Amino acid sequence: MNILNIGYDSTNYYLVEPGRAGLLVDVGWPGTLPKLLANLLKKNLALRDVRYFLATHYHPDHAGIAQEIIQHGARLVILEEQLAAVPQLRRYIKPSMGYQEIKLAGCLQLQIAQSRPFLERIGLEGEIIHTPGHSEDSVTLVLDDGSAFTGDLTPPALATEETQELIEQSWSKIRMLHVKMIYPGHGPTPVPLKP
Repeated sequence: MNILNIGYDSTNYYLVEPGRAGLLVDVGWPGTLPKLLANLLKKNLALRDVRYFLATHYHPDHAGIAQEIIQHGARLVILEEQLAAVPQLRRYIKPSMGYQEIKLAGCLQLQIAQSRPFLERIGLEGEIIHTPGHSEDSVTLVLDDGSAFTGDLTPPALATEETQELIEQSWSKIRMLHVKMIYPGHGPTPVPLKP
């Protein structure tokens, strides 16, 4: 599996199988499209190598340039569990940041059960699962090779008392899918998943 980290500004963004599947996991802060384009260029890639993209959750550093990516021809994959969070994204962003509201028309809206057939159609083996804890709309892309893209899902040891049970349930789902390597939204990457 070809996985490239094209992240910047302390956030990791991953391009999975560029040119073939061309699935981008997470996109940057509003106003940072030039940084994303520059990082793609450093890897001899362009935005045309991104066919689809997925936000692990709808916070500014993971979905802030989603509409700009859509305008460049990539299709946003959005899970049913995430729909309510999309219009809420604006409340986290200062007007001066130049955020463009995400238009859902033309996005690929999926139910969790539809994620595996969708990924198969674009040449990836895996599924997208709902992993609330960091936020209610958090999802994780889990590939059958043992890779998981978790966004900002909090490690259980760092959970607060009020989120502990939910976070442990989300990590349990990930472990049940035989994940070996975690590709987090921040920090060193990849990280082996400890049993």
